[in-house]
Amino acid sequence: MKKVFLLSLGLVLGFSAFAQNRVMKNDAQKAVANGKIVAVGTEMTTEASTYAPQAAKSVVISRYDDLEDAETMYTYYDLQSNQYVANRMYQLPNGNVAVTATMSHEANQSASDRGTGYNFYNGEWNDMPETRVEPFKTGWPSIAPWGETGEILLCHGNGHMQVFVREVAGEGEWNNISQLPDYPEGYPYSEYPTWPRVVTCGANNNVIIAVAALQHTISDDETDIRTVIFRSEDAINWTVNYSPLADLPTPYHIGNFSADDYALAANGNTVALLFSGCLTNSVWMFKSEDCGLTWNPTRVWEHPFEGVDLDEPGLDYGDTLFMPMNGSIVIDNNNVVHIALNTFEMTHLADTDPGYYTYWSGRAVDGILYWNDTQDPIHDTEHPEYIGTPYEAHFAHPNQFHAARLWWPIADEQGYVHMLPDSTKWIGYIPMYEGYSWDNGMYFMSGTEYVSKLYGASGHPALSCDPAGNLACAFSSPNITRENGSYLRSIYVSYRTVENGYWEQVEDDITEDVMLMYSECLFTISVPNTVNFGEYWFGYQADDQLGLYWGSNASQTSASENFIHVSKVFRGDAVEEGAQDVVYNIYPNPAKDYVVVSSAMDANATITFVNLAGQTVKSFNKALTTGENTIRIDLESGIYFCTVNANGFNKTVKVIVK
Repeated sequence: MKKVFLLSLGLVLGFSAFAQNRVMKNDAQKAVANGKIVAVGTEMTTEASTYAPQAAKSVVISRYDDLEDAETMYTYYDLQSNQYVANRMYQLPNGNVAVTATMSHEANQSASDRGTGYNFYNGEWNDMPETRVEPFKTGWPSIAPWGETGEILLCHGNGHMQVFVREVAGEGEWNNISQLPDYPEGYPYSEYPTWPRVVTCGANNNVIIAVAALQHTISDDETDIRTVIFRSEDAINWTVNYSPLADLPTPYHIGNFSADDYALAANGNTVALLFSGCLTNSVWMFKSEDCGLTWNPTRVWEHPFEGVDLDEPGLDYGDTLFMPMNGSIVIDNNNVVHIALNTFEMTHLADTDPGYYTYWSGRAVDGILYWNDTQDPIHDTEHPEYIGTPYEAHFAHPNQFHAARLWWPIADEQGYVHMLPDSTKWIGYIPMYEGYSWDNGMYFMSGTEYVSKLYGASGHPALSCDPAGNLACAFSSPNITRENGSYLRSIYVSYRTVENGYWEQVEDDITEDVMLMYSECLFTISVPNTVNFGEYWFGYQADDQLGLYWGSNASQTSASENFIHVSKVFRGDAVEEGAQDVVYNIYPNPAKDYVVVSSAMDANATITFVNLAGQTVKSFNKALTTGENTIRIDLESGIYFCTVNANGFNKTVKVIVK
């Protein structure tokens, strides 16, 4: 349990100054901030905030011996997402990994060669790609395994949503075998869908589910946005319908969630679809246990003013609102859906324009929020442990405005805030280092353009889940320890084990390497479901210039090389020091009468088969010899997780038995 006191009054003033610059024109006005009237001007305050003594484990570490990092491709097109990147990495049962990115090798704004950059890991990464996958200009790749051995890629371009496949992952030519339907029957415009996410489900990854957006511009200030969902069992014939939002009592599939507000996950026959990031609506999760034929909704977080335009003149809201924003979603092997959401504060400027909200980023409005579908929806609750303490006033009266709030003002200590010490609910935040103070002015001077790309100061969360249901979450956050005069971003990782049930918050900086000391790191991606216990895979974009070359708020004067990194993080805490991993492959897959275990040495092993329900159906001991070991199996047709435990290491692969 961590309790941290931080931030001077300069932070509050810094927030007010930023809001002043964004929404006010007069040199001296007043803004309502956290219940206080703060006088502000057009000059941004740069006073550094102060910190109280740090709690244990508050300083981020980096375990270099347990981290493998590689540059997989480079691109001058650096805007991988407006707010969140999803479904761009996957891992096969044999441990191989595929990664994609929007790629262009032209250092200009035309990017005529823009398309899908692709790389593949089979023990080592291929050479960086020189050209895109597609024969024509595309954008926004999304990838998944397909069938028993292949892979499928979706992207938008050439007037349609395009489908590319190949029979063997990582090998051969990509075939453009189909295009997705342009829109559902009765759609009134002639737009085609864009910004896809794709997953595959079923026994052999043979059912394909994709979600995308239709966006039609009606006028300068009005856009018709609708989310649509696609399904296919052969990658050629597709059905298209409006998303499950359309089936709610109040249909929210029109005009609410835009092209960067959804994330998709699959495991076995279960598919989960997350809608978040809408300023005027709740966070919704839809779960299907029949590969997308039927969907069950859950309102993960309820917006206090659901469906209300917060910019509407005359609306008078008297409180700040802490909102979950864009998120990541995974499904573990026990069919539990896990969600990570970055959060931020919308603050009502009552004195200037009632009903107008603005978003602020900074130390006291930051956090990565966690939820899973065994829990109740996210809501503010009473905290009896604070009765009789200076914090009682904040927690005595539950308020949905604060359900996504991590940092709270401290009574009688003006300018300081207190972290809500609930590591079951919070994944991470801007990390704290002893001896370093937060400078709000420096953050806004260096990161203003990222407001619309991240909303919260910490953003782009990416969840990765191992076969046991242990979780890791990577996210992008300002690094206050940078010595080059700027709050460049790093990628931090927190961990949650099934045994503990809480988050080890901000444990690692996977970008803390001498080669990245002057790099800006953002747009985090992940392998949603990994095949080895305690192993997680993350990707991110890094370059040596602050800001983005692409986008409406672009600040770089010229394009720079941006490298797409992939990091494998191993959390083998139970492995003895100096032990050697024994098993490096389990095949064939699909299997029938036997599997082959490839061993690096002679060793005694325990081999276990677990079904999708989490039940152990076969377990036995086996003396492995160096090389190939044939293991006879007698299992019904289905999907199993085969775990070989030897020499303190676990190797798990998903095995399809025919």
